[in-house]
Amino acid sequence: MSMIGNFLQVTPQQLQELIASPETIDDLLYPEDEDSGIDIDKAWHGIHFMLTGEQYDGTPPFSDVIFATSTVGDDVGYGPARYLTAPEVSAVADALREVPRDDFAKRYDAAALTANDIYPQIWSGDEDLDYLLSWYDTLRDYYLDAASKGNAMLQYLN
Repeated sequence: MSMIGNFLQVTPQQLQELIASPETIDDLLYPEDEDSGIDIDKAWHGIHFMLTGEQYDGTPPFSDVIFATSTVGDDVGYGPARYLTAPEVSAVADALREVPRDDFAKRYDAAALTANDIYPQIWSGDEDLDYLLSWYDTLRDYYLDAASKGNAMLQYLN
C-alpha cells in the first residue's frame, strides 16, 4: 500500500465544528459530491525532509507544512487528521513564500533522503527531484491560496 499525503482547506468555522464533533471527519474528508482538497502523492515525506532536515520533527512553521501538531478525530488511514488554524496556515504560507522552487531544489540531496529512510525510498537523481518539485509547487500554491482566503488546513495520510 502507498501512503498518500492529503490536504484540505476548511473555513475556521468548519474547523471549529469539526473539533466540536470529531466523529464527522469522514464526511468532511471524503464528500460524495464536493472537492476534497489536494493530494501530493508520496512526496509528503521528501518535502518535509527538504524543508526541515528532519525525518519527522523540525521547527515550525516548516515542520507544520506536513506534520501539524494538533490532531482531530480517529484514524483516517495512517493516524488521525492533523490541522492548522487560519493563523498557522498564514505563518506556513509566509514561510513557503520565502522558499521558491529554485531554492527548494537546492535542498535536494538524494543520499541524505536515502540515509534518513525518507518515504518512498526511491531517491537517486534528477527524475526524483522533478517529482518533488512538481508536488512542492502544488502544495505551496495550495497553502498560499488557503492563506489568502483566511482558511484553516487539514492534513492526513491515507
